[in-house]
Amino acid sequence: MAATEAKVITRPMEPEDIDAVLEIDRKISGVRRAVTYTNLLTDYLGGVLDLSFVAEANGQVVGFILARLTYVGEPVTEAGLIQILGVDPDYWRKGIASRLVDALLENCRPKGIKTVRVTVNERDSQLRDFFERMHFRRGELIDYSKVL
Repeated sequence: MAATEAKVITRPMEPEDIDAVLEIDRKISGVRRAVTYTNLLTDYLGGVLDLSFVAEANGQVVGFILARLTYVGEPVTEAGLIQILGVDPDYWRKGIASRLVDALLENCRPKGIKTVRVTVNERDSQLRDFFERMHFRRGELIDYSKVL
């Protein structure tokens, strides 16, 4: 079945999804991440409040959203934090990223999480446009970095 015909489901990410997630990341970035990247994934799964999901088509993982609970701002508030969102390039422009974000949002609501945040590179207009279409708005916090 072609990617355009595949039925896509979203479900919570499981530890056995890690290899597929890393493969999608490699397809997108063109590099194989270090073992510490695998550790990042396993640290998110099965935590106190696991917010990570995968999208499957024909039993194959074709997208993922890695998210976790965090505390931000002043006053400190609870928020979901999207760390990484990835979709297999063969499945781009099929609504999979939107479905993953929707799954995350639907999972946060019953848990009382009222805010979901994501940090996007200011120069990445494609990703900024995506999150704006998903009704995310620029927040009040400003990110400062210092390169060492």
